[in-house]
Amino acid sequence: MKTYNLSAAMPPWATALIVIGALAAIGILLFIFFKTRKTASKVEAPAIQPAEPDKVQPVEEQTPVIDEEPITELATEQPISQQSVSIPPVEKPEERIKEQEGEDDGEDEASVKRVVRDGEHIKYIIIKYKKSFTAKLIQSDDEVKSYYSSLKNELLSYDGVKSRISWKYETFYQGRVTLAKIAMRGKCPCLFLALKTAEITDEKYIVEDMSEVAAYEKTPCLYRIKNDRRLKYSNDLIASVMGERVKNEDYKEEDWASKYPYENIEPLIERGLVKVLTEEDAQSGDVFKPRDYVQASEVDELMQDDVAVALIEESDEISDKTKSGIINIDTLSKYFSDGETVTLEEIKKRISEVPKKTTCIKVLARGVLDKKLTVIADSFSMEAAKMILLTGGYVVKKKSV
Repeated sequence: MKTYNLSAAMPPWATALIVIGALAAIGILLFIFFKTRKTASKVEAPAIQPAEPDKVQPVEEQTPVIDEEPITELATEQPISQQSVSIPPVEKPEERIKEQEGEDDGEDEASVKRVVRDGEHIKYIIIKYKKSFTAKLIQSDDEVKSYYSSLKNELLSYDGVKSRISWKYETFYQGRVTLAKIAMRGKCPCLFLALKTAEITDEKYIVEDMSEVAAYEKTPCLYRIKNDRRLKYSNDLIASVMGERVKNEDYKEEDWASKYPYENIEPLIERGLVKVLTEEDAQSGDVFKPRDYVQASEVDELMQDDVAVALIEESDEISDKTKSGIINIDTLSKYFSDGETVTLEEIKKRISEVPKKTTCIKVLARGVLDKKLTVIADSFSMEAAKMILLTGGYVVKKKSV
């Protein structure tokens, strides 16, 4: 067998080239390996980071700014603890709002706004009434009267308890001991009891402390009867006041509500149950002063509807709607002089466009009115009435059958 000596067969320079080529190949492979590894580590880096610093940092910087503004605002308002101190969570949200509104905490005054004429001035007059407990009860709705009747029956059902009605409230007592009072505040009856509010720990009772008011020094615990649930709870509070007093098993309930049928303010004034404050005590102010002229397009800006309605007068004459017609304000201004009274008969005499057989006329707004007129008609558009009133005139509407 023949053998060959490769080193002898290959020249030295060829062997050097082979070695150099092998080393270069190894170098290239190592370069590719480390390059690939470095790239892979860059791609995987986000996956092992806990969060992205660039996105988290702005939120941390903004957080103090967001928190600071509400704190500044709250510092100028009433503390939350004061707003909610007497409002346990058992009450419905709408009731909590009403608790904080201070429903007619004034004793017995009520105001009525009326529009009246005072010479050349048209004025709002604020008439103040001082209403007695009885008057308030008379003018309450049926539900309020029913609550009152139930409260009174429950109080009087205990042996020896009697009641008397004064101007401001009804007092319930036994001998010389005052046990409770019922007053009318806002639109609900209020029960004042001889209890200390600090001793009432059950959150279902929403009570108020009135001990600083002299009239309720002996009955400082105020409980407003706003609904059937509160009426039911009031029996428990009454029982607490009565203590060891015994209920009269023979007591027969009365329908106290039926003893106070509704009446208007006038008869109550005559009976002395409502007092009208003097004119010096009443507040008043100008609504508007008559103008020399007015355009139909501007009346809604110059006068409110309720003012116009309040100033429209009613005639004793009954409207005859057999044959209707219409007339515009600017036409009346053309055919009638300042200070005149406009009637259907005069309209038919002076204005040929209005048929002679017309029995019913409606006045509409149009154009300009530059004089003071008293207009008697069957009906008026609201704008037409305002035009007449704004120039100092009178709107007189016939009665409808």
